[in-house]
Amino acid sequence: MQKIKGLLFLMLLLAGILGGCHKSPAENKGLTTEDISSSAANVEETAWPRTIKDALGKEFVIEKEPEKIVSLWYFYPEILVALGEPPAASTDKEYLSTLSYLNGKLDSTEELGDKLSPSIEKTLSIGPDYILATEHHEKLYESLEKIAPVITLQSQDIYEDWQYGLRTVAKIIGKDDEAEKVIDKMMKDISTGREALKSIQGESVALILSWDGKTFNVLGEDNPVYTLAFDKEKGLGLTPDHTFKGNNNQFAAFEGISTIQADHIFLIGDITKKEALMSELNQSNVWNNMNAVKKGNIHLMDTSAITGGPLAIEYALQNITEALQKDE
Repeated sequence: MQKIKGLLFLMLLLAGILGGCHKSPAENKGLTTEDISSSAANVEETAWPRTIKDALGKEFVIEKEPEKIVSLWYFYPEILVALGEPPAASTDKEYLSTLSYLNGKLDSTEELGDKLSPSIEKTLSIGPDYILATEHHEKLYESLEKIAPVITLQSQDIYEDWQYGLRTVAKIIGKDDEAEKVIDKMMKDISTGREALKSIQGESVALILSWDGKTFNVLGEDNPVYTLAFDKEKGLGLTPDHTFKGNNNQFAAFEGISTIQADHIFLIGDITKKEALMSELNQSNVWNNMNAVKKGNIHLMDTSAITGGPLAIEYALQNITEALQKDE
């Protein structure tokens, strides 16, 4: 059962990753209060009540700091944990707890089942102050709103911009200062990592995602791990494989990955935890003839790296910098 839940979770996550390229960056992100911005200038306001407007245009007056938050989408628990406030209940808790940075952090969180069909009865029993949902829960709004106010955020907006997601949720629960501390520390760590890796910036890097060892995706510009690795200001400023530009490149056949010329490859996803798949990959002539494989520059990261939240970015940052510093 756990394997099936994990597979469904990963399929939805992959759909989000590949779907990002169809969304205009100019679209409204929702929750458009004057207090939420990409600047730390507005952090000082922590007074209650506070008024926010969600992605559906609904206005909420939050009288005091919420004590019980229910999460219906996979990125909310990660954000809440980063802010020091794990949710009272969450969908997919069992699977999320397997991610390296959430292991042991959701022990007090109740399980609500699948993210697309959360248990209404269990949600009711929790008695939440607010329910954090996404556009994927539209059919459930009527039932959920009978339990508690439902604040809806656009999933792709949160996935593509971890700082926006962190600040937005922080605004809801009154943890604005904590959000800025997390962001400041992360950006300093990224800057430190960028400086430490200057000596290999001439070497190219590819980020390859695979869960089944059959389908492979080279992560592209719409992916938060890509931004972390290659952006000159927000990321580590590394050099991407010149063969691939734009968004994700999916190979229908395994042989397609032979076109990857990168000096370093980060292989990401559940394939890295499956000995049989990794063994099969390591015996492949196609794989062994790749530039990075010949140089011994294959680095592994599991699914923890690609959820798009602040803890995923931190996990990926640590893995990328440590791996490439060892190669220097």
